[in-house]
Amino acid sequence: MDVKDIITKVAGNKDLLDKLKSADVNQAKELLDKAGVKVDEADVKKVKDALADGKIDLKEIKDIAGGIFK
Repeated sequence: MDVKDIITKVAGNKDLLDKLKSADVNQAKELLDKAGVKVDEADVKKVKDALADGKIDLKEIKDIAGGIFK
């Protein structure tokens, strides 16, 4: 699964995004599992990296999601 796809699936939950940023890889995987997004550890690391260094910001997530925030 693409990192942007994963983040888009949880983008509506700002609390979850904040938790993902500060969680370790195992905690982040559990958070994603609870949110119904099944990913492997390598993808969790990519998601955390993208969120941590700002590669994907909320504006970009909104653009990707295509209007679910309207």
